[in-house]
Amino acid sequence: MQLMKSPNKNYVKIVTLVSLACLSIPLTIYGVWLYVFDLGTTQAERVEIFHGYFPDFLHGRWDTTYVSIIFCVLAIILSSKNMKLSVKIWKAVNIIILVLSGLLLLLNLFSMM
Repeated sequence: MQLMKSPNKNYVKIVTLVSLACLSIPLTIYGVWLYVFDLGTTQAERVEIFHGYFPDFLHGRWDTTYVSIIFCVLAIILSSKNMKLSVKIWKAVNIIILVLSGLLLLLNLFSMM
C-alpha cells in the first residue's frame, strides 16, 4: 500500500497565487465597467467606451462575460484544491478567493439572463 505524499507547500502557495491572479481578471473587468459607467451619458456610449479598453476579439456582447466566468471557475477550482494548507493566513486567502469568485460567478451568470 502506497502512502499518499502531501503536496509541496511551495507548490500549493504558488497555485494559490495563480488562483488570486485568476480572480483579479474578473475584478479588473468589473472595475473598468464601474469606471466607464460615469464617463458616458447613454448606455451605448458607455458600452463603446468600455469596449475601447479591450482588444477587438472581446468586443462581442458576451465576450467579457465569458472570460470572467472562465476565470472565476478556474479560481474556484484552484483555490478549493488548496484548502488543505495548515497555515491560517493561506487558508484565509483561499476562503476569500472562493467567496469573491463565487459571488462574481453568480453576478456574471445572472447578468446574462
